[in-house]
Parts: sequence; structure tokens; C-alpha cells
Amino acid sequence: MRVYRCDELAVVTPPGRHLAEKIEEMGLDANDLAARMGYTPKAVNDILQGNCRITPESAISLEMVTEIPAGFWLRSQMAYDEFLSREKIKASLMDQSLWKKSFPVELDVREWVRQKKDESKSLMPLLKFFAVASPQAWDGYYKKAQLKVAFRISLAEVKDPYVTSAWIRRGEILSDQDPMEKLGQPAVRKKLKAALPEIIAFAAANKKLPKREKRITYWTPEAEVVDDCMTGLQELCRKIGIRVLFVQNFKSSPIHGMYRWYKDVPLIQLHDRFKKRETMWFTFFHELAHVLYHGKKGICLQNIEITHNYPEKEDEANCFAQKCMLEAGFDA
Repeated sequence: MRVYRCDELAVVTPPGRHLAEKIEEMGLDANDLAARMGYTPKAVNDILQGNCRITPESAISLEMVTEIPAGFWLRSQMAYDEFLSREKIKASLMDQSLWKKSFPVELDVREWVRQKKDESKSLMPLLKFFAVASPQAWDGYYKKAQLKVAFRISLAEVKDPYVTSAWIRRGEILSDQDPMEKLGQPAVRKKLKAALPEIIAFAAANKKLPKREKRITYWTPEAEVVDDCMTGLQELCRKIGIRVLFVQNFKSSPIHGMYRWYKDVPLIQLHDRFKKRETMWFTFFHELAHVLYHGKKGICLQNIEITHNYPEKEDEANCFAQKCMLEAGFDA
């Protein structure tokens, strides 16, 4: 029994054509088939010409006459319907190609958006990257109601929502590739309070950036660059139920860091191009304060202009970060 796959849809045959070939093989014509099925000749001709869909009822009738399982006829119809729908969607997306140009070219260079050779002008790979069905759906989620309902922010408020959304989405993808145990907010806070002296000591032991043989730029197509200090910090935080990610940044939207709860796990997302380790640690401790003191419903973006409903939380996070930095031996 044939199973239709998405990559076969370009050569999908209308089910009526299969049926025409079968009745010719059986030595029947449309009128004979109609009589055997108990249908009118017009109804059968509509099926043969693709003007009428094959239903479960008609598929069973065809099975009785042709001895070809009803499932074959239904799958054939479903595959053809899917093919037509995809072609319709592709045509509608062609009129929205300007939307793709709003996003940074680094998405392709870094291979965050994976596309085949024949998809260079298609929006489909970009839509799949964001896990949305259309540019309108992206707009509704990131710039209008949905993100604001879930996290109390709207990217319509930021200078470049397209770049910012790509950076946020990359963090989601990396998180999904490495599932973590969900400890819950009370347990995470308890573990964090106990581990805070160890984290501060780790920061004190890692005050300087390592020397690199070549300068790493924002255009590097390779994966996020993480050194031993970053890896150590990730492992340390993972033990207490906090995910730390270092995600490549964009020049047009220099976000330093972000705090949010993603799929019931606290996420601290930092960029991986800090010129000074001191800046990285301050940003990290700032986001850590949000985990320790603030709720799950919110996204906090660092080093980006955005209207916060609760600016006092940012002030509290800054004070906490400054305190941790002093304890780690950084200059005031």
C-alpha cells in the first residue's frame, strides 16, 4: 500500500486519473462504473475530471467495484488536496516577498534558516524557522497580541523587531534540542540561593576573555562560539535548573541578554560576542536577578530600548548585578 510523502507532492496524480486508468483496464466506461456504484453518470464524470472529491463513502464504493482498497483512493485524494493547497499557499506568499527582506542576511549565512537550492526566493524556510504559517501569523505573534499576552511585551516597541525575533527564536530552537528537567520556580529559587556563592566565585575566577587566534565576527557562519568559561557557567546553572544559552547577535540589534521562562524552564540567553568579560558577567547577574526575584510571565531584554511595564524590576536587577560584581572582585 503506497504511502504519500510531502516530497512526492510535486508529481501527485489526481485520483480521477488513477480511476480512469483502472476502469479502462477493466473494460468499463463511465456509464458502466456509475451503474455498478449506484451513482449518476454525472457524479462519476465529476470524480474522473477532478471536479468532485472522493469521499469515504465513494471510496468504499470504488473498492467494491475495482477491488482497490478504499484507503488508496482516500490517500490519493488527500495527497492531491494537499498538493493543491501548497500550490495555492506558495502563490499567495510570492506576493509577500518583501517581508523576507526585512530579516538579516545572516540568517542564511549562519544556516539558521535551511533552504534547498530551489527555495532561494521562497518564504517557506523562514516561516518554518519561526514555526508560523504566514507573515501575518508572525506579525500577530511577535508584534501584536500573542507575545504581549504571554510575556507582557510586544516587539512592535523595539527598533528592529525582525532581528530581535530571530535572536529570540534561535534560543527557542537551541533549547528544544537539549531538553531539561522542569524543577518549578520555588525549587529553582531555593537552589539558586544556595549556589549563588559558588557562581560568584566562578565569576571571580573568570574575569578575562581568552585570547583567540582570529577575530570572530557577527558574520561567522559557524555555530555559537562558547569558550570554557561559558561552558562552565552553563553546567553550573544547569545543576540548579537554569538554562544558559549564548546566541550569536546581530549588529543591527545588539541585545546583550534576555530572561524568560521557556517551556517551564528559566532561560538566560546571552549573546556570544562580549568584548569584555565584565560586561558578560554584569548582564548574566542582571538576568539572574530576574530568575531569583521576579515572576515567570515576562521577557526582559537587556541593552535594547523597550517599554517595560515594571521599570522597578530592572532597577532591582541592576542593583543585584552590581552587588554580585563587587563580591566577585570587579571594579565598581
